[in-house]
Amino acid sequence: MAANSILFTLTGLSYLALLAINLYKPKGTGDQLVGWGFIVLGVLVAYVVCSLVLTIHVAYKGGFGWIAEAKVKRNIIVGLLWLCLMAGVVHISLINVDWKAAGTANGFGLVMVHYGAVWLPLLMLVPYAIMVNPDWQSGAYAAIFKLMLLVGCMIGLTFHFTPRELLGKWFKDEKAIKEMKYETAMKDIASTDEPRWLLYDMMNNDDVRIQKAAIDKLTTLENLEPKLVELLNNYESSADYLYVYAFLEKYRVKEPALFVEPLNKTISRVAEELKYRPQSFGSEGDFLKLLNVEGLCRVLDEQFSANKQEFLPNMLKIKAELETTPKPEYVAICNQYKVAVNNWLSKNGGQR
Repeated sequence: MAANSILFTLTGLSYLALLAINLYKPKGTGDQLVGWGFIVLGVLVAYVVCSLVLTIHVAYKGGFGWIAEAKVKRNIIVGLLWLCLMAGVVHISLINVDWKAAGTANGFGLVMVHYGAVWLPLLMLVPYAIMVNPDWQSGAYAAIFKLMLLVGCMIGLTFHFTPRELLGKWFKDEKAIKEMKYETAMKDIASTDEPRWLLYDMMNNDDVRIQKAAIDKLTTLENLEPKLVELLNNYESSADYLYVYAFLEKYRVKEPALFVEPLNKTISRVAEELKYRPQSFGSEGDFLKLLNVEGLCRVLDEQFSANKQEFLPNMLKIKAELETTPKPEYVAICNQYKVAVNNWLSKNGGQR
């Protein structure tokens, strides 16, 4: 009886520590969060060890006799049961600790993840308490504790074998996440006057409110056009020039002459990118879309038609590169670019 009390007390204390690491969200960075990570790991190890010793004790006391008569078979099943119960607790705790903003969880996520460590260990502790007390093992209690263990085991298996992306779809409140991203992006936009970061906000967000806010902020910057030209001139070391293309689709330049030479250099760069990326063994889909050749053609047509002869040689280079057969996954986007370039060339004196 004393052994029961000691083991349940130790496991209970590790359970309380488990509650603490799941319910407390530390604020800090760097070394503080590294230290917190070690605390989390220590608590999980303590809980796993205490639970294992308690499981062995319950098995020794004959608590799992109902599972199977053969000792070897029974011990294997108990071992698998314990692993499943531990998998659930460990996975839930690690996801919850990593989940910085509990407000992005939906109701199911709050129950299963944010508060999962509150009730999931009880699916083990309560049945164990019943199994070591013969007086509690009436028909009703027996059915209840077996069901609790089964449920805990199934939850553990589900968390262990379900991909994180799918778990995210189950547990996250997408609307709340979108609003949180919106608020963060709006703060970033309000706090910066650097065109490069504003262009990133414009391009890397699906929320049209963020895109509009970034564009509005860009248009208010002093010396915007020289800064855009600087980004174009950095085409050899950065892909920022492609973000400028996208912005020029929405912004009418006041001094077109500033842009002609830098734009022409970037067009030559686009031709170079199209020389190898559509045939690359790597994953080039996102970059090919970022090249935005269709948008480039629109910008040249709408804002730089007076300079078409200067752009013509490099546009012909792009056409030549697009004649090469791309890998199957890039055929659609290369065909779109080919149509756009051919249309531009037909309107501006080039050859099909």
